Amino acid sequence: MVVRWKKAMETTIGIIGQRIKELRLKRQLTLEEVAERTGCSAGFLSQLERNRAAPSISMLYSIAGALEVPISHFFPETIKTPKLVRAEERETFRFEGSPITYSLLTTQFPDRVMESLIVSIEPSDGQLPADEYRAHPGEEFGYVLDGTLRLWIGDRRYDLRPGDSIHFLATVKHRLENPGPRPVTALWVLTPPVF
Repeated sequence: MVVRWKKAMETTIGIIGQRIKELRLKRQLTLEEVAERTGCSAGFLSQLERNRAAPSISMLYSIAGALEVPISHFFPETIKTPKLVRAEERETFRFEGSPITYSLLTTQFPDRVMESLIVSIEPSDGQLPADEYRAHPGEEFGYVLDGTLRLWIGDRRYDLRPGDSIHFLATVKHRLENPGPRPVTALWVLTPPVF
């Protein structure tokens, strides 16, 4: 399972880099122009395009915005029609340096309006980088299955325990963290889809 997951991550990262480069060239943009729009260096973008680096989720949001595409453009298309997703078939990924693992529960199909995930967060002692705060159009809904989830929305803190749920506008900067000693598992629903 771990080997399969690692191989899937390497494949996904390779596809992300390839799609960034293809789209940048299609838009007739230089590395420097995209770097200026995203706030990262041209060297880092070059490494992404050559699959020598992995972007954080916030950097991928920035790149998607600079290239005027949804973040899902960078991920491999897996399914075109609705389908039952078995637990062992879930697409799972984690961004480099993040304690958060995402497992997609929904399939990709045209005109979908929501996305559901299982979010697993390793204990972090509250030490997440500031760039883990993110805001995007739409709404989010979370339901905690196990552990204690800390959610920051703006400067307000919410501590959720198993059975607790929260629904909020995603346009306000927010982040998830795990202040406890054991992993957190939560059901998360986003609209519109971002992955």
